[in-house]
Amino acid sequence: WERSRHTSTRADRSLPLIHAILTRTTTSFEPGTSHKTRMTDIELSIENFAFLIDSKDEDRVKAIIEKGASFKGFPPLAIAGMHTNGTWVLEKYGKKDNLCQGSTAQLKELAQHLSLDVDDEILEDSGFTPLMLAVMFGPPQSVAIIIDKVGKEGLEAKTEKSYDAKLFANCRNDANIQKHFKNTGRHHCEPCQQCSLM
Repeated sequence: WERSRHTSTRADRSLPLIHAILTRTTTSFEPGTSHKTRMTDIELSIENFAFLIDSKDEDRVKAIIEKGASFKGFPPLAIAGMHTNGTWVLEKYGKKDNLCQGSTAQLKELAQHLSLDVDDEILEDSGFTPLMLAVMFGPPQSVAIIIDKVGKEGLEAKTEKSYDAKLFANCRNDANIQKHFKNTGRHHCEPCQQCSLM
């Protein structure tokens, strides 16, 4: 897939930028404001969610996840999977059911918000799972945590255009991520084993 090599370079360049944007915060929390008041500001802001991840605010992160908040059509665990420091969120709150959920929106709006450089064909796709986004933009530790929690079902999930995490791993120039998708006997693909040829 010719485009995949081009995408991998873009994704690798985008990782530090994603962290910078995800950790930028525009809301400060004033002493004396109630937890409920602060939640209103946090729910719809990717930057504020990233701030909570960086500050390891377990109570607020948990509340956002349990409420079923969405950031540009993506669940909080998908954002945590992309975040450089989001591994603890995946470890603590990630479960097979919430880590296998695909996005309801196309990647386009999220990518524009985070200044991600992604091919148009991928931007116009939807159904991205936290694993797929972690593979494309997150740290290897997050990818490993998600794979351990989702098992075969999570590995086989596909976007609306039938892309899967393995394809995105092949597009990313990171051996620490790609090793999770090699045929090592731990995670078997379909009997044809064509993926070993990639």
